[in-house]
Amino acid sequence: MPQYGAGAYGSGIYGDSPLDEIVVAMMAAIREGLRKNLSSISGTQVSAYMLAAPTPPAIHIVPPAIEYHQAMQNGFDELTFTVQAFVALGTDIGAQKRLDEMREPSGVGSIKAALEADRTLGGVIKDLIVRASPEPQVLTLEGGRQLLSCDFEVTVWD
Repeated sequence: MPQYGAGAYGSGIYGDSPLDEIVVAMMAAIREGLRKNLSSISGTQVSAYMLAAPTPPAIHIVPPAIEYHQAMQNGFDELTFTVQAFVALGTDIGAQKRLDEMREPSGVGSIKAALEADRTLGGVIKDLIVRASPEPQVLTLEGGRQLLSCDFEVTVWD
């Protein structure tokens, strides 16, 4: 398994060196692993990448924040992905109930439980944990359509 961020190559610009190609491939593998874990939530559109126009209920993965040099000699980096869930705000109560189910710590509709079902993403990473789910937000899309959205902070150690 290649180590994200390890080695002596690279200017940090994707495609400039063999390391940059590994970084891009590793990021894609992590995103795909997260998507695969989330696909266990039935009846939900799930994407490894941000959706321009999600069809609720939907979940997509936002590019991560990265904390470099988490061990000596760049031993590992810590990535924090934001997983965003969306439900249609067509009914006051129904949308909130669906989002409540997604925010539960366990159960078939739980995003946390789905993400943590395989904490190594099939051996791609060392570990992951769902750290938090801040309060939901109402999003207004072009044309006035409203969605109820909630983020999940997922920390990944490579």
